[in-house]
Amino acid sequence: MAERYRRLLERVHERAGDAFRVAIRYTADDWTILYLRDDLKTEEFRRTVGRTIARARDYTPISDSDWYDPLGDSQANVELYDAAAIIHFRDPSGGGGVLVSLDRDVAQGLGAFVDECTSLIYGSRD
Repeated sequence: MAERYRRLLERVHERAGDAFRVAIRYTADDWTILYLRDDLKTEEFRRTVGRTIARARDYTPISDSDWYDPLGDSQANVELYDAAAIIHFRDPSGGGGVLVSLDRDVAQGLGAFVDECTSLIYGSRD
């Protein structure tokens, strides 16, 4: 596993503890489960993970800095569900990214957490 993903997993475990559910790295051609909490190692997860990755690959940000620059570039998108939060870190060079799922109750302070994780995965945005 690449050092950047190892550091990301360590940080997410450190910040989220047992609320860390899943981490998946994907490219245009494949994907790898970096972490999967034991209670989620189910047939349903195995059956649906490919579709989840396909949707992540097809994701389009709501805004685009080409036509609305004041927001800047998209770093991540977050979806909150009844039981989970999913953070999608898109690779700024395109074609891939990382999905991280946490239990819903740890979504507090999310902006700072997203900045920290983005820096670990892709380096400083400065």
